Amino acid sequence: MATIIVTSAVATNLRELSRRLDKGDMDGMFSVGLSATGAAPATHFISTGCVPKPLLVALRSPAAMFNAAKAAWVADGDVFPFTQAQVTNALNKCDVSSAASDSEGPLPETPQQAMTRLGLVPIAAAGP
Repeated sequence: MATIIVTSAVATNLRELSRRLDKGDMDGMFSVGLSATGAAPATHFISTGCVPKPLLVALRSPAAMFNAAKAAWVADGDVFPFTQAQVTNALNKCDVSSAASDSEGPLPETPQQAMTRLGLVPIAAAGP
């Protein structure tokens, strides 16, 4: 279990990375927009719930992320489009709160607490 909050600048690339690392349906990753006021545009995105262990491990280490991501792109027959510096910069814009075991157990803070700590609220849904 984890709550991951990322800036909007890196959300798209982290969605793609999540998909390539897990090889599963990761379309829901970072799909809920956040901002300081709850008004669009989103400045951050949140994902919370079960997160694949390889992604959690990679999010904690720029070197591990770079190596895992590059290997995933190469395995797909693609050229990895980012430098180590770009990967490090992207990870510096991530806030990760996960269970002690990296996959099970209670989170150290709720998603709401993480958003509050960062001064963010969900983007208000459009009315009918």
